[in-house]
Amino acid sequence: MSDTGATGTGMYLKFVSTVLSTNYRSYSTSDKMGLVDQSAGNDSGSTYLTTLRDGSMQTSVKHKAGDTAVWAAMAPGTEGTLEWGEEGTAAGKPKHTVNAYVQSRQQAANYNDLIIVDLQFQFSDDSGVNDDTY
Repeated sequence: MSDTGATGTGMYLKFVSTVLSTNYRSYSTSDKMGLVDQSAGNDSGSTYLTTLRDGSMQTSVKHKAGDTAVWAAMAPGTEGTLEWGEEGTAAGKPKHTVNAYVQSRQQAANYNDLIIVDLQFQFSDDSGVNDDTY
């Protein structure tokens, strides 16, 4: 039996009320747990305690001609709910939400290419990313 993979074409991405997935080019997330080495004395190996969760998302979206709404909505320091579904929003598909801040935004343009906006979101939620389904 062969498993079927998923492509990024169904991606849904929204920050507060601004849907970014209609123009997204790429995204990646990082969700991690801090660790403290608690080994001491005559321990022969390291053992760890968990500390704080941390996470972020980086995404690139194309700039639509004449659009100022996305740039304005992604001002650094803006806080709100970041939601994404890597397989779209059909019932039963994975859904992820987390409180986040826009950490940075950058716009790049080349003479004969698309104008791209790169966004960095910093997660800010005690419980981390909420994984659910649509």
